Amino acid sequence: MKKIVYILTFILLGVSCTDSLLDREPLDKISETAVFSSASLVDANLLDLYADTQFRMPFDYGAGYLSVIVPYMGGELVSRGGWFGAENWVDHTAAVTESTTGVLSYWAYKHVRNINEFILKLEEATDVEDLEDDQKQVKLAEARFLRAYTYFEMVKRYGGVPLITKPQSQDLPEDELFVSRNSEKEIYDFIASEMDELVDILPAPSNTENGRIHKYVALALKSRAMLYAASVAEYGEQQLDGLLGFPSSEAAAYWQKSYDASKKIVADNVYSLYNGDADKAKNFQNIFLDEGNAETIFAKIYNGKDVVGHSFDFYHWPGCDSRVGWGSEGMPYLESAMAFDYIDGRKGTEDLTVLNSNELIDFNELYQDKDPRFHACINYPGGTFSGCKIYAHTGTYYNGETITSVTKIGEYDGEAWYGKSGWSRFQIKTGFGLKKFLDEDNGVQVKAGESDTDWLVYRYAETLLNLAEAAFELGKPDEAKDCINELRRRAGMPEVTGTITMDEIRHERFVELMFEDHRYWDLIRWRTAVQELSYERSGIKLYFDWDTKKYDVMVKENAENRLRTFEEKHYYLPISLTRISNNSNLAPENPGYSD
Repeated sequence: MKKIVYILTFILLGVSCTDSLLDREPLDKISETAVFSSASLVDANLLDLYADTQFRMPFDYGAGYLSVIVPYMGGELVSRGGWFGAENWVDHTAAVTESTTGVLSYWAYKHVRNINEFILKLEEATDVEDLEDDQKQVKLAEARFLRAYTYFEMVKRYGGVPLITKPQSQDLPEDELFVSRNSEKEIYDFIASEMDELVDILPAPSNTENGRIHKYVALALKSRAMLYAASVAEYGEQQLDGLLGFPSSEAAAYWQKSYDASKKIVADNVYSLYNGDADKAKNFQNIFLDEGNAETIFAKIYNGKDVVGHSFDFYHWPGCDSRVGWGSEGMPYLESAMAFDYIDGRKGTEDLTVLNSNELIDFNELYQDKDPRFHACINYPGGTFSGCKIYAHTGTYYNGETITSVTKIGEYDGEAWYGKSGWSRFQIKTGFGLKKFLDEDNGVQVKAGESDTDWLVYRYAETLLNLAEAAFELGKPDEAKDCINELRRRAGMPEVTGTITMDEIRHERFVELMFEDHRYWDLIRWRTAVQELSYERSGIKLYFDWDTKKYDVMVKENAENRLRTFEEKHYYLPISLTRISNNSNLAPENPGYSD
């Protein structure tokens, strides 16, 4: 069986119960007679918990902009439309207020409650048909992982949150029902201790069905979570009497925990960087399309039409001539394009000098020696996607005139050329389009809800980047350099020589993991978001010169025409007025917001 299918239609029997004061939505109490009588029913409920776990925020929602909301917030790309709110989420001051935590909110105590119910009832269950004790322990470990993963998603947003590991009921004393927040440190320590235990319970990947948690997924979570904890200790500060932050003296211990988890994954030699294609750009593109490859530690599984599909391809497929629906929803900034350097060692930032000159530009010439990962991640004017040319020009210089209408003026490169690109979305905002994750071999745009490309939650490249960062912070720069150079060799880029710097490690992380929901959270944990997310991003505006077949380029210094602001208080999302009004023990509110 290629993939597991998340069972969403299984109906659980039982009665309702009073919900946690943390979440006022109705919660369903799990009936042990319905769920815990056989191995198949236990697994059906466990798969529901998998399906409800937010492994990406979010990948398969109906609105296209939400599928890349974290890269939007992290300044990697922008929505090509302007109707999703006046601030379009580039201005945190408008997007995150005392009363709402905005589009990044994830207060998942309903999910935690359901996991706790599952764990408790399965622990108490006896004589479950076809379920041996060792299998029972594995299923409990899977559920514990999902709980720890959910707590990680909350702690990186809010800092200290309530740590609840048993289902609450209306019979609890008030002081237990109205829970207080645990410290940020306590949540991270809980995640670390859980993963330490689960590594010895969970099976090897060879004995695990695709899409299920195994021991290396636990190590991958620990590798990532401890990197975050170490960064907050190193670069943040303790606040609210220790409710937020860590003592800086403990940073090294967390760097070591991340290092050890990453080192274990590397040393066991179960995973390797994907190298399935001699073409370096195609090879990098296929990491996300060749499912179950040697680099995949854990993926959220999608099966497409009529099963579990998503709409990413529909919303982000470029215009070209193959357009059948929406498309081009996320538009990378010029800064994202310039982050990719050149194979001869030139910096990508040198592009700005060329684009600001009076030269006419052929982008295929300009970008031909750029980092192959650029060609796998970003569609650019004049480039090719799925056999079609990418057009983004606002007008054409033709016989002494500037034609700015969608009027055919001739044939170029075997295709009709129009004075203005008929696919106007590329003219808006930045002039670039998202290419990463899209399966251009499909030839045509996949319909909404029918994409079956899995989402890589953990891949080996991130492990190497985590190891490089932790090693550097622990005074092991040579080991850090080895990790970075392994990634650069795979990409077809020159190796780092001499002494590596943290700036080089962070830059490599940016280009390797671009659009994979890491950049925003990296800037948060490094405490550099105030600087990095408070300046406007650029795009380009193009006119095509018919005689030379090159572009006249104008750099737009503020592509979204909106103020971009990130304040100190935004390093944590607010608990919110609504939640604190429901449970006053959640106070104090995070700094910078009103209780």
